[in-house]
Amino acid sequence: MKQKAFYIGLTLIAISFISCVISFYLLVFGIPAFLVGAILIFLSSQHIKMKFLTTLIPLVLYIPSTFLFLYAYNYSTPKTILIPKNFEGNLRVVYQENCGRNYDKTDGIKTLTFPDNGILVLNEDFDSHINYNYYLVDELGNRTKISQILDFNDRIKKLPCVLVGGSGTFFQSIEANSKNNQEKEIVFSDFYLYNTSIDDRNDFNNRQKLDSLTTVIVNQCRKNNGSH
Repeated sequence: MKQKAFYIGLTLIAISFISCVISFYLLVFGIPAFLVGAILIFLSSQHIKMKFLTTLIPLVLYIPSTFLFLYAYNYSTPKTILIPKNFEGNLRVVYQENCGRNYDKTDGIKTLTFPDNGILVLNEDFDSHINYNYYLVDELGNRTKISQILDFNDRIKKLPCVLVGGSGTFFQSIEANSKNNQEKEIVFSDFYLYNTSIDDRNDFNNRQKLDSLTTVIVNQCRKNNGSH
């Protein structure tokens, strides 16, 4: 019975370790499972050294394992984002549109090339990663690399720069044909380019304008593609 307690405890510790590495949100379940597993292991008939090794090794490995997982998940090969040199303001990527374009490839690197209106429609799955290299591109194709910021206040010292925005889904009435309108989802992620100014123009009114422009562009894209 005590030997069985060891294997049950070992299983609980393994499950809790993997769960907590994969997601911080699972800590609320993983920690109690780990504690129960540790108790069962110490109640087992295993040698005291084995008991300590079984419970301490996951604790020691948790932080480095979590960093390695995040590195593999979020920091794969960065994609390239190309932005017109004189652009400033909201950038939006629309995903999962059959009428959209696929990633370009530059030296084997997936590349997102924004049009002058700042809205890029892709026939690609939604990408939750934020690992990009950003470039401003002039008329001759010359690139100037710019920084990505995660803190709004950093725009003051890193101009020009790109601020990572929100992502999600909204529904709009999309004109499938002249006789039939239907509600279809638009999946997107947003960025904001501070080019020559640090003024924040990403307010509610501009967001509404961006959503309206996105709807028009996606509507036209779907019509051209014969999407129903």
